[in-house]
Amino acid sequence: MHLDIDIKGVTCDSRRVKPGFAFVAIRGEKEDGNHYIKEAIAKGASVVYTEDNPGQSPINIPVIRVENSRATLARLLSRFYGFPSEKLNMIGVTGTNGKTTTSFMTELIFRQAGYSTGLIGTVMVKAGSKYYPHGLTTPDSEYLQKYLAEMAGQKVYAAVMEVSSHGLKYQRVDAIRFNAAVHTNITPDHMDTHSSFQEYVSTKKRLFNMLPPGAAAIINTDDPYGLELVRDNPKLLILTYGLGAKASITASSIDMNNFGISYTCCLQRSFSNIMGSDVEPQEIPINLEIPGKHNVYNSLAAATVGLMYGIEPQVIQRALRGFKGVWRRMQVIYREDYIVIDDFSHNPGSYEAAFETVQAMDYNDLYIINAIRGSRGEEINRVNAAAIANWANLLDAKEILVTSSSDVVSREDRVTDGEREVFMAEIKKADVRSRYYHSLESAIEEVMEKADRGDIILLMGAQGMNKGQDIFKIKMDCRSRVKRGDITTLPLEYLRNNTINPS
Repeated sequence: MHLDIDIKGVTCDSRRVKPGFAFVAIRGEKEDGNHYIKEAIAKGASVVYTEDNPGQSPINIPVIRVENSRATLARLLSRFYGFPSEKLNMIGVTGTNGKTTTSFMTELIFRQAGYSTGLIGTVMVKAGSKYYPHGLTTPDSEYLQKYLAEMAGQKVYAAVMEVSSHGLKYQRVDAIRFNAAVHTNITPDHMDTHSSFQEYVSTKKRLFNMLPPGAAAIINTDDPYGLELVRDNPKLLILTYGLGAKASITASSIDMNNFGISYTCCLQRSFSNIMGSDVEPQEIPINLEIPGKHNVYNSLAAATVGLMYGIEPQVIQRALRGFKGVWRRMQVIYREDYIVIDDFSHNPGSYEAAFETVQAMDYNDLYIINAIRGSRGEEINRVNAAAIANWANLLDAKEILVTSSSDVVSREDRVTDGEREVFMAEIKKADVRSRYYHSLESAIEEVMEKADRGDIILLMGAQGMNKGQDIFKIKMDCRSRVKRGDITTLPLEYLRNNTINPS
């Protein structure tokens, strides 16, 4: 694949091609990059890589046939940016749920220890002192290698990265050298992308297969698929965590309340960290200012990474005690006369974690606003609705308010008629009051009128609920102004200017 050509850039998007670029034609699910080879050449591409038979090149530039275009793209980009991952301590976090919170906790532990850090995930990208908003959990190869190069340039010590099944399947993380990998849990998800659940598990396993000998694999042994990820890789340093007795690192004396958790992190047996020093069995008291049993797991995983990198227990304690949570991960956004919690629930496992947290809380009435998962298929919405209905009865929910969020979602997240119908059909099987709202704003406005002192409102759902807390806060602010006499009506223009416009 090596050519004596001075490459000015690498891309798989013909629109980004500039003179001297290498263009990699990728056959995607919606577009075939091979259809844009002529356009890339016309824009000045100096070399083209393709899985197709190149035939006769229309211009005197190399058109090279490769076995795998996605892998080629990743390798070219890594080389172009000077192999940045090899200059960083790369910690990959994969699993169905918990990736974001575990990644944020882990990054904070390193930062608390005085290290320069990087973070790549669903909420944002942090490269040393710079922050970037982001959309994909795992960026495509072009942005990913660029971010890693910036981290290397800023002398980042540890880069913590969420590694999604999409990122693994579509080989976005190929050509990255990981030093450690964390597994949170595996439950059914993304069945619109994976042919079967077993294929989904096998895709997650790719991250652990990428680890070099001696790298650390941190596995949740309470998850039945955890050890499957490392079964064929005996040269790894395997550390296990969980609440079961078989785990190397466990939690005891767990105490949970509405807004926090305390427990004792117990190292059951010694291990050698990456510095070559022994970490002896010990007990570390942990206090968190965020709720939920799932956060015991997330913090155990993060603490294990810290101990693996030789970070002192008191530093880990201090970081976790100061952790304030992550946007839309059981985020308490209001806690005065009633409580409002916002959560990015998007599959049965994440709904269960959220509802288990609420189950341990004290409240009078419970209201659930849920955004249907748009353009993700009927099956995921059917199982999500079944999970909600089951827990709504268990928690004696007052009402489920279902919305398509048509006033705030982008075109690619629109709810189809079939998704709405299958969701509502499943909800109606439950003996709980429910109502459908076309717009998210209407659903939130309705629940604000109904909620009373001591109640809990849950804002739940993936992309369709991303603007939920913004709408709630704007309406609450306007309501407060009315009470103070600053304004006499809710200003429609204010709402329009402070919420996303429908596309």
